[in-house]
Amino acid sequence: MSSSAFLLLDLEPINTIGINVLEPLLKTQGLNVATGTNILDVPEGTRLLFIETSSQDAWGKLKEQLVNLRVKCDIVLFNLDENPELANRALLSGIRGVFYTTDNADVLMKGIRLLLEDQLWYRRDIMCNALNRMLQFNKDALHKLTDGDIEPVKLTKREKAIISLMSNGSKNKEIAEALSISPHTVKTHLYSAFRKTKCRNRIELLSWAQQNIPDEIR
Repeated sequence: MSSSAFLLLDLEPINTIGINVLEPLLKTQGLNVATGTNILDVPEGTRLLFIETSSQDAWGKLKEQLVNLRVKCDIVLFNLDENPELANRALLSGIRGVFYTTDNADVLMKGIRLLLEDQLWYRRDIMCNALNRMLQFNKDALHKLTDGDIEPVKLTKREKAIISLMSNGSKNKEIAEALSISPHTVKTHLYSAFRKTKCRNRIELLSWAQQNIPDEIR
């Protein structure tokens, strides 16, 4: 199995944890470590790709980077601030783990070792949130089987467009500008989507969309 890691660094990092802490810790585990600032620099054979995710539009930037990734490897985010929504999105997208700016060397080492054992590395609250959503989806599926045919959820084109933009990390104001509508209208469509899908917040709505209409929110 490949024993190399790549640190994809921000051009203007908020600290030097990648070079000063993460890189040495990875080397203690026998990994060959390379660094760079361009996703195209990630070499073939990389096992773990650590992406620094500290910018304001972290999710939007991350999606742009992953579109250009040409190497099959496990992805880990590091240098995150306390952003549960971003961590939830990462978990639902198949990213293997998340490290925060507040994590010390002991936490980083524990996470690295588990990742090398092909386990996930997320905080318990993030894992519980994702598991609860999965259980709710299974419960809904069971309800459909035992309660007979239920009319499928039908979102309008506008509601789907808003969810698609939201999945890219866009805020209500940015969605309104992109669709040439008012922020109030955006909220109205979102409330309608919440009601139809029985989702309680944006994270659940994004999760529902990824499960039910993945091709329509890309």
